[in-house]
Amino acid sequence: MTLDVLQEKIRGIISQELELEDGELTSEGHFIDEYDADSLSLITILARIEKELGIVVPQDELPNMPNLQGVFDVVGTINSRESQGV
Repeated sequence: MTLDVLQEKIRGIISQELELEDGELTSEGHFIDEYDADSLSLITILARIEKELGIVVPQDELPNMPNLQGVFDVVGTINSRESQGV
């Protein structure tokens, strides 16, 4: 899966879970402060990313995922490791 496709899928999952319109979600917008996310919605986002993308994201990575860019960074690192067989 290309990076663009991966990021588009992640953007779609997060927008849907946070009930945001197209274009509302920015890469730096803080999920809790700007989009009124709570811990349950963040866990749900994490679970959907894992299920729909077929990767495992350790829950201790959640603090590194406060916004869309953070999610891209964490998932990109994990995806890269898995594709290299590490």
